[in-house]
Amino acid sequence: MKKVTTILCYLLIGALAMAVLAGGAQAQEKKYVAKLADVLTPDHPHTRSWVYFADKVKEKTNGRVEIQVYHSGQLGQTKDLYLGMQMGNVEMAKLPTSFTGEWIPEVYVFDLPYLFQNREEMWRVFKSPVGTKFFNEIYAKQNLVGMMWADDGGRNIYTVDKPVRKPEDLKGLKIRVQPSAIQIQAINEMGGIATPTAWGEVYLALQQKVIDGAENSPVLFWTSRHWEVCKVYSMTQQFWLPTPLMASKKWWDSIPKDLQVQVKAAAAEAEKYFIQIYTADEDKALGWAKEKGVQIITDVDKQAFKNRIKPVYESFGKKYNFGNALLEEVQAVNRK
Repeated sequence: MKKVTTILCYLLIGALAMAVLAGGAQAQEKKYVAKLADVLTPDHPHTRSWVYFADKVKEKTNGRVEIQVYHSGQLGQTKDLYLGMQMGNVEMAKLPTSFTGEWIPEVYVFDLPYLFQNREEMWRVFKSPVGTKFFNEIYAKQNLVGMMWADDGGRNIYTVDKPVRKPEDLKGLKIRVQPSAIQIQAINEMGGIATPTAWGEVYLALQQKVIDGAENSPVLFWTSRHWEVCKVYSMTQQFWLPTPLMASKKWWDSIPKDLQVQVKAAAAEAEKYFIQIYTADEDKALGWAKEKGVQIITDVDKQAFKNRIKPVYESFGKKYNFGNALLEEVQAVNRK
């Protein structure tokens, strides 16, 4: 009897051990899925970079983390995506600073016109302690985790038929802008009539002459087909805007630390990939637009525009108690 009892004990211990091992294996193989959303089309460098990121995540985590990319506003517009991340319906999204300042006013510093002279200056800030501060402190207050930086290129003014070389050329022209008080004031100070318009309505508004022009990057000018209506693209470069990829902190915290490391490594590779393809697409977009009969204006008097936008900086400093100090941090990066 004692021998039988001993055998039964061994069998019970073995069964428990197998159950524990099975449970551990099951936990080890648990899959984590994230919906990554953007409002732009599949051919845009942003979307292509997110797909690249998703592929790298799958590769580095051996399929344990799956990033599902939703483009073209399939999960809503930018405001919807931000709210979705707060509610847990969306795990990742591109959040352009111009659209998120309502909740994260510090990001409005990037809306200031002529803050950067070129992409190099902008990226120098992204990769500086200031960029780290945004990801680790400022965005973190809104339960967001920075995955990678991206940008939307230098934004320029384009019109149906009028070149813009100096502020006087903008007089009386209704120019579409993003829903940012800073951008609205900037275009007004530059000489135009800022007209906030939903992105999906811009083409028709241009076609029906509800607005006279818009401002955006060469890539979006091309992919939106606005070149079909607007035949003059002036290189004013008044805005250089960040479009970072963010993750919901709730989702991020649900992932084991080892997988977080691998996802961040994938993001770092995707960031480099983005810079590579975006700059190439920028050159191509201007070339293609020119082939379609668009006049590219390069002899723009940027200094004349810069002289007129000083009130925008003054308003920013007065409106936000952190304004002047944060602006100094950003500007100091490129003075070194």
